[in-house]
Amino acid sequence: MRVGLEWIVSVSRQTEPSRGRLDHLLPQGYLNGFTDPSIPGQLFVYDIRKQLWFESGTTRVAAIRGFYDYSHGSDPDTTADEAFREFEEKFPNVVRELVGKGFSSWQEHLDFLLGYAQMLRARTELFREQDLAQARQATMVRVKEVFQDPKTGQTAIRYEPLTETGAELETLLRNMSITKMRGEIDKGAAFFSKMYWCLRVTGDRSDPVITGDNPVIVEGQAPTLGAALDDPRTLVFFPVCWQACLVGSPGSFKVDTDSFHACDLRRLRSRYLRTDGRFAYSPTRVSE
Repeated sequence: MRVGLEWIVSVSRQTEPSRGRLDHLLPQGYLNGFTDPSIPGQLFVYDIRKQLWFESGTTRVAAIRGFYDYSHGSDPDTTADEAFREFEEKFPNVVRELVGKGFSSWQEHLDFLLGYAQMLRARTELFREQDLAQARQATMVRVKEVFQDPKTGQTAIRYEPLTETGAELETLLRNMSITKMRGEIDKGAAFFSKMYWCLRVTGDRSDPVITGDNPVIVEGQAPTLGAALDDPRTLVFFPVCWQACLVGSPGSFKVDTDSFHACDLRRLRSRYLRTDGRFAYSPTRVSE
């Protein structure tokens, strides 16, 4: 847990899980919503750095080996897989229902969809990098002893500074970032539920919604995420599949469900083709 500017490290015990698997930063069940309908499991991937498109299966993209593994010798109380499982199992069924009903029922599933967006935000490389950068600037202490204060009779905690340095400290911080990710996922819809949301749709596969390595984009002028979610100029984008994107704002929308205007859809794609992530994903090659 975190107190003030201090990170307090605590450890619980459990059998060490299997590790070294290919961990998908974007679940295959999510990427399947951006595949070519005529070729199941295949999609077009845009390499943002090289500025080129290539075709791939969902099993081979948006994945890093061992990304969610705790380090050898650590004993987490649970694994990342457990944090992901319910969302990953339910999402494809929800999308099938939404598509089948022409997205008329999207508001019935909004809380789940926002929780899913929160999960996607927390499992990205960007979230990991930002959390590690913040932790490196914090004062680090470890729980040394939990005891009963003889003066007050209340439970008290005694801390000690960390002795780890260099690679050992980086390993510890990485483990903590995985735990932090799980905590963010446990919040469900969290702060997104405080916003107003609309759904914009397209029925043309040649003019699709696309997504990227950082699928949830917060666009605005506020300096922090917390401030952005209170700023009426903020827009939050979450592509649900190639046919639809949720758009959120602290201010309400005149129309809850509508087709994309062509210029708005082009601007949305441009955001993902120019993002800080490495790749964007689409059912077909598109331009900005």
